[in-house]
Amino acid sequence: MVDDEAQRRKGLTFEQAEGIDPLPSQLKRTEVSAELRAVLWNYIHGRLQATANRETYYYVGKPWKEVLKNVHVFRDHLPVDEFSTRLNDASETVKRVFTAGNYAKIYGWLQFVIEQKPTQEFAKTIDNILRYCRSPYRVIDGEVICPVGSDTDAETITKAFVELKAAGLAGSKEHLKSAVAELTAGNFADSVRESIHAVESAVRVLEPSGDFSKALSKLEQKTNIHGALKKGFLALYGFSSDEQGIRHPLLEKAAPAVDEADAMFMIGACSAFLSYLVNKSRAAGLLA
Repeated sequence: MVDDEAQRRKGLTFEQAEGIDPLPSQLKRTEVSAELRAVLWNYIHGRLQATANRETYYYVGKPWKEVLKNVHVFRDHLPVDEFSTRLNDASETVKRVFTAGNYAKIYGWLQFVIEQKPTQEFAKTIDNILRYCRSPYRVIDGEVICPVGSDTDAETITKAFVELKAAGLAGSKEHLKSAVAELTAGNFADSVRESIHAVESAVRVLEPSGDFSKALSKLEQKTNIHGALKKGFLALYGFSSDEQGIRHPLLEKAAPAVDEADAMFMIGACSAFLSYLVNKSRAAGLLA
């Protein structure tokens, strides 16, 4: 009984364990908690401090000197001669992102820096912090920040990125990456469109005409794909063609009836299908 109670309280504050404060739950897509801000800044601040050696204690050193300079010029679009490498100046500038920035500013800054690859462990550490603070975002395959409904969704999308890269399907991978970026930005119809384009790009490798049904038929003939499963994939694919504004011009509606849940579902579904497609195609000898 004592062990059970200790396990129940693990990771909770005293007040939460006693039922005084509410239990922690995953944040909403646009929500940033005080905890997440503080923990992210604690890590970034530590990295900046660590670059300041005894000789240059008051200045940011490598690799963060170049990373922050790139943020200053290519993300914030500010004059290069206004960039300061003084540790206090650099720290205050970055600190404002995490203390005052909204979710888009914070995740956008992190995404830009992840692409700079300041250190080998940076992306992984950020992902661990997001998990720890119950953020609805994860770092996928060490390169792109994606909103997810669960850790299972994150694993599905990560698997698709890894397998597309291994199969040399760079176009499909880039479309999936764009789907993630559009979802993060709140452009849900664009995200669905990019998710479907990721599938189409992979299909074109298997079927020169780019015909989705023909590619599935080819797989059906060469592998043991079930007919009912094929119909399910065709139905899923049809979702993007039927909704105004996803595949067709906006003729009757001011905006397509696609919301966050639709976009998140399509990224997860298309990611799972892409992994399935790659593995089945390899088994059939259609991919190396």
